Amino acid sequence: MKKRSRRSPQRAGLLLVGILLVLGACESGGPPTGYTPEELAAAKAELRDHRRLRTYEAGKLLGDEWVARAPHDSELRALYAYQLVGWGFSKEVHEQADAILADDPDDPWGLYTRAYAHFADRDAELAFETVRDAWEASPQPEFAFLYLRALVRVDFEAAREFLASLDDEARGWPEVLRMEAEIEDVARYELEDPSWADSMRATWAEYKERFPDHVLGYTRLANEAYNDRRMDDWTSLMEAALELAPGSAEVRGQHWRGLWMSELLPREERRPAIEASMAAYRKASPETVEGLQSMATLYRQMEDEERAAELDAQIVALDPASYHASSVYLTRMRATRDKLYELYEEHGEDSPEYHAQLVVVRDAVHEYLAKPLYNDTYKGGAYLNLFSALRAMDPVPAEELAEAIRGMAEHERLNPHITFGDAPLAMIEHTPYALEAADIARAGVPHVYEYMKEMRSFYDTEGEFDQSLRYRLGSIYDVIGWAHFKAGDAEDARHTLERALALAEGNRDVRYHLGQVYERLAAEEESDAEAETEWLDRAEDSYIAGFGASRGENPNETALEALYERRNGSRDGIEEYLATLDERDRTRRHERIMESRVEDAETYRAFELARLDGEIVNSADLEGKIAVLHFWGTWCGPCIVELPEYQEFDERYREDPDVHVLSISNDETNEIIEDFLAKNNYDFTVLIDAGYTERAGVTAWPTTWFVDRDGYVRFEAIGTALKLDEEFSWRVEALRGDPGSHSGGDNP
Repeated sequence: MKKRSRRSPQRAGLLLVGILLVLGACESGGPPTGYTPEELAAAKAELRDHRRLRTYEAGKLLGDEWVARAPHDSELRALYAYQLVGWGFSKEVHEQADAILADDPDDPWGLYTRAYAHFADRDAELAFETVRDAWEASPQPEFAFLYLRALVRVDFEAAREFLASLDDEARGWPEVLRMEAEIEDVARYELEDPSWADSMRATWAEYKERFPDHVLGYTRLANEAYNDRRMDDWTSLMEAALELAPGSAEVRGQHWRGLWMSELLPREERRPAIEASMAAYRKASPETVEGLQSMATLYRQMEDEERAAELDAQIVALDPASYHASSVYLTRMRATRDKLYELYEEHGEDSPEYHAQLVVVRDAVHEYLAKPLYNDTYKGGAYLNLFSALRAMDPVPAEELAEAIRGMAEHERLNPHITFGDAPLAMIEHTPYALEAADIARAGVPHVYEYMKEMRSFYDTEGEFDQSLRYRLGSIYDVIGWAHFKAGDAEDARHTLERALALAEGNRDVRYHLGQVYERLAAEEESDAEAETEWLDRAEDSYIAGFGASRGENPNETALEALYERRNGSRDGIEEYLATLDERDRTRRHERIMESRVEDAETYRAFELARLDGEIVNSADLEGKIAVLHFWGTWCGPCIVELPEYQEFDERYREDPDVHVLSISNDETNEIIEDFLAKNNYDFTVLIDAGYTERAGVTAWPTTWFVDRDGYVRFEAIGTALKLDEEFSWRVEALRGDPGSHSGGDNP
């Protein structure tokens, strides 16, 4: 007698449907949903392998398959999410976190994944708070890594303390040892102690020795070897990395860049070697947008825009809404902006070529904004490009400019001085929306505070930080006050601008705007000669205070000339008047520079660096001489601005036996420097950095040290000089008058 099944008809039906769904998925080419525990464990192990080998392309494809097969395994999803983090896919990482936490809001792997999404969003504080919960619930190597990685961004000392608190087992995890090296790397800047670089290198060497199947130990040490120009070491380390991970776009990209940028191979042999490596990569890795973008980037470095554009087109065709396709759209837009810069250099801003390109830039931005963008990350930059192009047009399209500024106010946060300063000022000047511009500027106050909070570590003292913060806030109040002035309210404008002046005394725009307000108030007092004179005196004082305040055209000078003519009825005697102001400004600058002399000075770090022609310059050769060490790079905009005057300064002292003027460039290759010097007809002495600036603790460019005969840095100039030749010469001549004494701090 047959036994009746105890399964209900409904459950039997569901089982049948499930079987049919599985069969249907297999027949239709979808991923198989059945798996054994051993297969799942093997998939997780393979995802971890992709992590240690940095083969995120293949890891992503494997994860795509297995997440469909095992959608409720939180560890699997988290390991898959890490492959996505490797390419910056924060949106998809959030989606994986959503899927895990929907099943269990407290799942540690879900919290870890959410934390990584926050980290990819550049919110280290929220990432730390989230991964801390994951770590406390279930200590895992991956959690410890992200815990430290996020915490070091939030509180460096707390990260060091947490690292020290881990037991021996945890300190032995590769994830933790990696973070130990990265914390040591940060320490050399946070603690202003270059010796931490040696500790970092030693830790990476230990990492490579203990975990020889992890590619990161090889690539990080290769990076250090490249920076030190130890190319034999770089070659052997990169060869080992490529043997481990032939299908990693990250490792290949590092290899390609090294081959192209170094002098390891003759120039004509570099591209064939790179393309051979690319061919090997394509054999070892599936065709992905990630790999295509790595190759396109390198072709751009090789200045083959045609081949790069072909690869871009493949990326867009493969996945038009992907992160990498959005990068292609961004590259195309930026290319029009870069062309604009070239035309500016070649023809000037008044040329028809330049103005025609402004239209191209405008159209490219609109095209970019219309694309299916992966996210809004670069919209702010797009609106900034649009704003810059529109503002330079003649006539300025007012309504379109206003829309661009509104877009900046919504999306642009990297340049608050432009978004909430220059942009609303332009809105005031070129559109009828002065009071809206004031609202935009006012809304920028909390963003300025947030920006300055992030920049706090770049300031040596609380006083310097406070001064910079006050200056930025003063610039915002300047916009608000000027908006009230343009709207016809001179009295409100005066109060707001005087508040701006109290915050930013050195801001020439505040001085100019305040002078204009005082002139308006004087005009309103024409019936009262004494009051009118008082306001005009205040206007003149304001313009004079802003006279010579910075490089470039100064509106205070023009306003001062107009006011002189207004008060005197003609321009008679104006040259003598302005000459007096020039001398006053010169005296003030000289006094300020002499006051900056460091009496309790330290000696600079010794060096032995090569010139472009290969000749070695040793710091010992400078003993008994006055030395000027100028740190710069072709990538540094402020450095480039002042180089014409630096050339004059160099020529001034070139034949002086008592003075040595040397520049140190940290550009990646000699060729970059040589091409730049030749293009601009510069012939000053350049030493190759080879990591010296880092060891010496230089963190800003341009920086110039003025060293006395005993080797003490008595003056330090950071940033661009108003009148470099004159101001640098003042420092040199001040040191020339020194008798020389061995007083100061210790050699670092």
